[in-house]
Amino acid sequence: MKTIILFASILLSFLANAQKTEKLRVGEKIPFSRIVVLNQDKKSTNIDLPNAKSTVDRFVLVYFYSGEKSTKELIAFNNDVERILNKYQNNSCKGASDIEYVTICIEKDYSKWQTILTETNYAKSKFTGKKTNYLAEGGSKDKTVTAFKVSKMPSLFLVNPKGRLYLETDSFEVLEKTFQNICKVNAAYSTADISGKLLLGDKAKSPLTEHQVYLVKGNTDTINKTSTDGFGDFVFKQVDTTQNLSIRIEQNNTTKGGPKVYLAKQNGEIVSEFKKNALGNFEYKLLAVDVAKLSELEEDDDITMKYKKFNSTANKNLTVTENIYYESAKYNILTESEIVLDKVLVILNASPNVILEVISHTDSQGDDASNLKLAENRSNAVIDYLVSKGINRSRLKAVGKGELEIRNRCANGVVCSDKEHEYNRRTEFKFIKN
Repeated sequence: MKTIILFASILLSFLANAQKTEKLRVGEKIPFSRIVVLNQDKKSTNIDLPNAKSTVDRFVLVYFYSGEKSTKELIAFNNDVERILNKYQNNSCKGASDIEYVTICIEKDYSKWQTILTETNYAKSKFTGKKTNYLAEGGSKDKTVTAFKVSKMPSLFLVNPKGRLYLETDSFEVLEKTFQNICKVNAAYSTADISGKLLLGDKAKSPLTEHQVYLVKGNTDTINKTSTDGFGDFVFKQVDTTQNLSIRIEQNNTTKGGPKVYLAKQNGEIVSEFKKNALGNFEYKLLAVDVAKLSELEEDDDITMKYKKFNSTANKNLTVTENIYYESAKYNILTESEIVLDKVLVILNASPNVILEVISHTDSQGDDASNLKLAENRSNAVIDYLVSKGINRSRLKAVGKGELEIRNRCANGVVCSDKEHEYNRRTEFKFIKN
């Protein structure tokens, strides 16, 4: 009898543990299509998951997190996730043409959740698609948490258009590879928005405004047309990028026999000069690399990935450009900047023979001398931060260049778009193998 009771006890214990550790299995249909959470108005609301009935390739990414992580860690993780989602949603391939991003905080205290949203800036998303923030007010025992069988923080659950679990991970790097694979599988149906800028002239390039632009397939068929705006910008929406494409511009008195015409990205970076085809039209055949540039699908590995690739080569120098965030006209290091600098810190600690130059640039807005001084102060602030974390100052050099190296047409007195000015505001990290 004791043996039977002991066996039954062991069996019940095993089943209980199995239930605790059981996870949603990748590939299986989600056993629930609607989850109930608390919204920012403190009201219960439903999140509807894909159910295979929609004709849209709709993915839903559900991100679970808790306030136990530091503000910096929460910001860093979300920034990487949103960077990946921006790269793929509505701009990559039909396999992932619509992504909804849902964040769920596992926290019983509503006011604490509101504080977290404010401190992390989660409520002000950088994701260009639909993003909503919710609270699982029951904490770890909340029905939503138990439905997804969340076992660690952070957790990412990607539900595919058929309502099946496509991925569960705690790594944004795995998330990126997953979307890359989705696009490879659907490569035959790749679509993207192709945007650009037309510039006129040789040295002093000016926008070619209110000008007709044509998207041509196979050098013969015009499949779309549009006009440039006041900054020379244009966009073609949802283009099948598997075709042989060219961009052709209208022939009129402005371009006929006139100055050179250039195709650029909307930030002002030159892609190529237009050449006349056999019929005398200005036309540029888009190579795969050009499509990547103009559809913003270029590789945008973060500083860690770029350094890993560099470190496996015999190259002696690597310069990585990053956006380090500062308040306007100030140089104190913000939390968002610390996130990038902490990645630099890891690299320097792991590579004691590497020295680093920090080079800061501004745009041309404002006084030249003030911009130069501001850039110097910003580079020195970065150096001071790294030194405060234990890096020997002898390995570090601060350089401020202000507006000495403007990368596009936006010199003093030139009216430019925000995107063009932003292209010049940057910090460069130059790693040098000693």
